[in-house]
Amino acid sequence: MGTGDVDEAGSATARRGLTEGDQALFRGLAAGQQPPSGTDLSRLAAEGLIDSNPYLPGEWIATDPRAAIQRVLEAERLQLANSLRRLDGIHLLEGLSPAFEHNRRFDSMGSEFLPTKPQMNDRIGEVTGRAAVELLAAQPVRPADRDPATHKLGTDRSLAALQRGASLRLLYRANAAADPATRAYVAALVEAGGEVRALAPRFPRFVIIDQKSLFIDDHVTGHAETHSGWHVADRSSVMWARHVFDLLWEDAAPWAQAVAAAGEGVLQDQHLDVLEQLNGGHSQEETAKRLAKSHRWVSDNLASARRQLGLRSTFQLMAWYGRWLERNSRQL
Repeated sequence: MGTGDVDEAGSATARRGLTEGDQALFRGLAAGQQPPSGTDLSRLAAEGLIDSNPYLPGEWIATDPRAAIQRVLEAERLQLANSLRRLDGIHLLEGLSPAFEHNRRFDSMGSEFLPTKPQMNDRIGEVTGRAAVELLAAQPVRPADRDPATHKLGTDRSLAALQRGASLRLLYRANAAADPATRAYVAALVEAGGEVRALAPRFPRFVIIDQKSLFIDDHVTGHAETHSGWHVADRSSVMWARHVFDLLWEDAAPWAQAVAAAGEGVLQDQHLDVLEQLNGGHSQEETAKRLAKSHRWVSDNLASARRQLGLRSTFQLMAWYGRWLERNSRQL
């Protein structure tokens, strides 16, 4: 074409509206004037305001703007009708929400179930990465017994939070003080400004970040994989858990004291779990039920603990546990 090629439908750029130059071109065409060769007529063509001259190839003629107005109105009416139809279907989408929430969340919108270990780790990492106030972690599992990659990732996140100015308090079981890997890990955190204590009795695993997020193990579904859990954001639940952490922290011994006490020897977690139940007045049969183990498992652990400490009877073992418990629970 002598005045430049123009798409039948026009381009996206052409749909952005007419410039003052476009309007001047239209007025000239309406008066019978042809624009110079190479003039951009794409926006006029897209609006349907010009058409090629059927009698003079390469030239253009103006068309009635009222027809263009009508086409715009029809297009907008159609788009509005489609929008209204989609809006009318929102209630159907809302009706699907309970099916999704039933499998993803429980009890309230303040807690979210994370069904796999990667999801749990990713969420803790995401929230820890924004921590600016404090990190509180009750960790009954020794670092040596955790996945090395996950442990390193947690270490890096904790150190980064300390560097940002957040405080860190970490609670371990007292027998972790005998583990070299745990002592090395704690030394790095303490050097960076963190605080660590040790507690002899059992306690649950949980993490509290910035007094806003609580991460706990799964005690609801009963069938999720190991290390799955919950992200709790309900303010009252988070602050209640923080109060529980403070109570545990007050009863815990400073880490240095736990390390010093480890010189006499400490037992594995499973040994201490059995001794804790017996010390609480439960029989071996009751201990097996409370720990969801067999009676044979309890007997084997008692025998293993006696061998490790060089003791001959369970009475001697319980006496040792009483001394160990007092020493590790005493505050400096």
